[in-house]
Amino acid sequence: MKTVQGSLYVLFQSYKKSNIIFWCILFSIVILSFFIDTFFGQYVSFVMTISIPVYIFYSTMGAKILNKTLPYFLKLGLSRMQYVCNVGLFFIIWSFAGAFVIACSHKIITLVSNLFDYENMVIVHPILLFDNSDSFFLTMSMDTVLLLLCLISSLLLNVVFYRFGTLGGYSFIGVLALIPIIMVIFEWYTPLFELVSKVSAFTIIASLLVIIIFIYIIISSALRKASAIPS
Repeated sequence: MKTVQGSLYVLFQSYKKSNIIFWCILFSIVILSFFIDTFFGQYVSFVMTISIPVYIFYSTMGAKILNKTLPYFLKLGLSRMQYVCNVGLFFIIWSFAGAFVIACSHKIITLVSNLFDYENMVIVHPILLFDNSDSFFLTMSMDTVLLLLCLISSLLLNVVFYRFGTLGGYSFIGVLALIPIIMVIFEWYTPLFELVSKVSAFTIIASLLVIIIFIYIIISSALRKASAIPS
C-alpha cells in the first residue's frame, strides 16, 4: 500500500506544475471571455468549451509519462507490472479529478451567464451529441471516460515510441492516419455517424470503457519486457 501511495505521490508531483499552469491559463481565458462579452456582447458571440482543451492537455501529458517516470520507478525497484498498475490508478484518479473540475466549471459558467444575462455565450460539450440534458453526473461520467481514453491512447503512442523508436512511432502514426482516409474512401463514416447518433450516452460510455480496457491490456503486454532506456 505504501508503494502505491508513494508512486501516486511521485506521479502527482511530476504533473503538479503543468496542471496548475494549464488550469490558470484556461480559467483566465474564461474570465476574459466574460469580460469581452460584457463590453462587446452586442458585436460578438462566443462558443465556449472547457472540455476540449482539457482533452488535448491530458493527451499531451499522457504521451510523455513513460520517458519521464518509467526509468525512475525501475531504479526504485518497482516491477514493470507494478508500474503499469500504479499508472493506471493515477490515470483514473486524474481523469476523475479533471472531469469534476470541468463539470463544476460548466455549472458555474451557466449560473453566471443566467445571472448576468449573457445571451451571446454558448457552452459546447460532447455530451450534447447524445443527451440534451444538463446533468452533472452524466457530464462528469462522459468526461471521466473521455479523459481516461485520451490518457490511455496517448500512453499507447508513447509505448510504441519507447519500444520501437522514432521510426516505429511515426510508422504507427502513419497507419492510424490511414484509418480516416479509408473511411472516407469507402464512405464508412456515414453509417458510423448514424449508429452513434442513435445510441444513448450510457452506451457510448460503456463502449469507451471496453476500448480503454482493451488498449490497457495491450500496453501491459508491451511493457512486460520494456527496457529502462527508451529505444
